[in-house]
Amino acid sequence: MRFDSLGNICTTVTDYVANGSFKALKENVSHKNAQDGYAILIRLADYRNKFKGPFEYIDRHGYNFLSKTKLYGNEIIISNVGAHLGTVFRTPTLGSPMSLGPNAILLKTKYIDDYYYYFFTSKKGQALLKTIVSGSAQPKFNKTDLKKLIVPVPSLDEQNKISRKLLAIDKKIQINEQINANLVELSNTIFKQILVSNDLHEFTINDIGTVAGGGTPSKKIISYWNGTIPWLSPKDLSNKPRIFTSSGENYITQQGLDNSSTKLLPRNTVLFSSRAPIGYLSIAKNRIATNQGFKSVIPNKQYPFWFIYELLKVETPRIINEANGSTFKEVSGSRLKQHIVYVPKSSDVLRYNSIFISLFQKMMQSESEIDTLNSLKRALLNKLF
Repeated sequence: MRFDSLGNICTTVTDYVANGSFKALKENVSHKNAQDGYAILIRLADYRNKFKGPFEYIDRHGYNFLSKTKLYGNEIIISNVGAHLGTVFRTPTLGSPMSLGPNAILLKTKYIDDYYYYFFTSKKGQALLKTIVSGSAQPKFNKTDLKKLIVPVPSLDEQNKISRKLLAIDKKIQINEQINANLVELSNTIFKQILVSNDLHEFTINDIGTVAGGGTPSKKIISYWNGTIPWLSPKDLSNKPRIFTSSGENYITQQGLDNSSTKLLPRNTVLFSSRAPIGYLSIAKNRIATNQGFKSVIPNKQYPFWFIYELLKVETPRIINEANGSTFKEVSGSRLKQHIVYVPKSSDVLRYNSIFISLFQKMMQSESEIDTLNSLKRALLNKLF
């Protein structure tokens, strides 16, 4: 296998400021909404949101001004600054003109882009990117240093073989994700029908479940951490959004649990982030603890987990309006307990229990299959690169 610089094997290595200074961009690129915009400005936030929107738009003049960063789908994009430094993604085909936004670099190679997309998502590719990172307060790398990186250049036949294996796994993951999206849409539709087809009664969240806060064991005491109890922060739901959650990045010990305000929540607790931001939702797949950024709801026997999950999804905008705080909005446990909802009586809700249990079991199974496929993909990435 031969090796070469990334600059030599790419036809394009460019970024948002490729056509001039930020002053020129400010003067020439008009940011608009979907109603009067022309092209989508693709940002890292769009990747993290799986390109579901809402998008940021620029007008036709701005799109033409950013001529070197026009996107057509399936390009390699690498985030080159900030907390998500090194994130690699491919642009979708959205049926609208697209252009690259700030804080990312666009790559187009002379060879097989799929191969280099997977290379830079592998441990080896990520380690290579770290060699050109500079800055402590704001880690970053630039396109000039990126071009100098020495990368493998296997034969086209070998690139194709590697790409096909990984693309097959990604295709299966996408199918499962679409199945889950359809199940979520069906669940939302049936839930709304429940609300409009039954008499509604005034309750508080505290009437239909137990609101439980969280806490953080002292980081100064080593024996509180790296245990076997999964411990969640809102960041975990941001990095890995799931309908069902079994763990996050960190684990605590029984000693950490006993010496902090966090609680061990039972399976099927509805996890609800109460700050930074308000409204991340997931269902505990097993017993789990959280930090103080959650005000979770433990369902009672009258109102099952699926009902509380769907209800909080609907109620989130109203809960946000009731939040307090100057630096960032937060909803307190007492405020969430007293939040008023209008819902059917328990007997009317439980008539739909078997339908929703079946739907949510299928969602859980689909997510488990996605996790298995992602594990297989990681193993292959480590083996093939």
